[in-house]
Amino acid sequence: MDNISRRKQSIVAGGLTSSAGIFLSKVMGILYVVPFAAIAGEHNLTYYARAYSIYDIVLNVTIAGIPYAIATMIAKYVVRDDYKTVVLIRKLSTGILLVTGFIAMLTVFIFAGPIAGFTVKAAPGTEIYERTRVVFMIISASMFFAPFLSSFRGFHQGLKNLKSYAFSQVLEQFIRILFLLGMGILAVYFFNRDSIWAVYFAIGASSVSAIAAIFYFMYVDRRDYPVILDKAKRQSTPPIKTKEILRELFAISIPYVIISFLGSNANIANFIFFNQAMIAHGETIEQTNLLFSLLSFTCLKLVSIPVVVSMGFSIAIIPYLTTAVERQDFKLARKYIEDALDTVLYLGVPLCFYLFAISEEIYYTMYGSANYVLGGYVLSLSAFIALFGTFNPVVSQLMMNLRLRKINIRNLLIGFLIAVATIYPFTYVLGFPGIILSSITSSLYITISNLYAIHKSSNFGFRMMIKRLLVILMGIGSMQIVFMLLRLFGLEVVQPNRLVSL
Repeated sequence: MDNISRRKQSIVAGGLTSSAGIFLSKVMGILYVVPFAAIAGEHNLTYYARAYSIYDIVLNVTIAGIPYAIATMIAKYVVRDDYKTVVLIRKLSTGILLVTGFIAMLTVFIFAGPIAGFTVKAAPGTEIYERTRVVFMIISASMFFAPFLSSFRGFHQGLKNLKSYAFSQVLEQFIRILFLLGMGILAVYFFNRDSIWAVYFAIGASSVSAIAAIFYFMYVDRRDYPVILDKAKRQSTPPIKTKEILRELFAISIPYVIISFLGSNANIANFIFFNQAMIAHGETIEQTNLLFSLLSFTCLKLVSIPVVVSMGFSIAIIPYLTTAVERQDFKLARKYIEDALDTVLYLGVPLCFYLFAISEEIYYTMYGSANYVLGGYVLSLSAFIALFGTFNPVVSQLMMNLRLRKINIRNLLIGFLIAVATIYPFTYVLGFPGIILSSITSSLYITISNLYAIHKSSNFGFRMMIKRLLVILMGIGSMQIVFMLLRLFGLEVVQPNRLVSL
């Protein structure tokens, strides 16, 4: 029996395997922040944050749906033992992603200047404009390699080869950190270049690490792909026609692109309106840039820890739930839904609570004394975004695999409009908390409306999930009492020795 058929049919095992890989990469992503901030200078971190903001937005618009479509279709046709179609899907999807990535790279590179001027509200020739333009030009290269890498990941995700999927993420992050720290140290300390060069190399590291992960998947293909090619050669029936495959690929991927775009409503709204809204509230440009870098870089690294669980299960849901639906096994499908939601709540809610309850202590321990009071404040508010960011992607993925795409898009569109409509007035009145309140209002609508749609379509009951959630809330309530008592008795975590603080 080959590797493909031996893989176990447990969505929890698959989800936790994916989560483990993402978790390790996120932990490494948090640990490098301290030395990187020392090399680049905290005043330059906003350029790094802006580069990855546009990177996420462009990739969500251009290619986000195709890797998920690949995984869905590969899982579907493997169940049908149609390996000729599996091979054809891989060839077509890889070509599409290469072309799309090239167009995205070229577009951002050519229009880097106008985009920079629009986002930072600065004139050409000023330092902030020129540095923002350069980081956009550098990040554009990653927009070519990332789609190519996604074609490999989507293929192996569909085969339920989640170990290789997870390892590729760890490898990619390791190479990225090694490159950005190594080149940053050489540029700043050995060649005495301006510290902004550490940011330039850090952004370029994403392309280098993506290339390394691509070579890893080429190595994995030497083991798995010949098995599929051999089965395709022995298959007597013809593959699905190319036109039908393309039609199905785009029918699945276009809703994913829309959903990825709308699901990034907070990121998009912040990218467009953050500076304008904060300055209108009365903040200086320096304070606004500091808050943006805290929200979109240092705190985002910590907030991404609970989101890891969501990402892992969103990856695992696609092949497992697709298989259950394809086989018309709705009892198994409901079990997958329950397992995914319960596990995400069980792991995600306490993690988000820690970020809220001991935010200042966590921020100080990870990043040191510079701006730790403000950083802890931003982190405590960001924990609410993390809560929905952990739960909503899994719910959205369930909607997609239960063939509720139109309802999902409608709910996300309304949520997106809520975010765009509320961010400026909320921030104008409340300041920085208005940014968070806008995101929470949007996310709460999406959560409730999508859960209701899942209940109506699959007859899935939430009674047990609600009971388990109440038990979790009782547990974190007890932890909050412990934190309050420890502070009352004078336990001081924030102190000069960060090792003791840890």
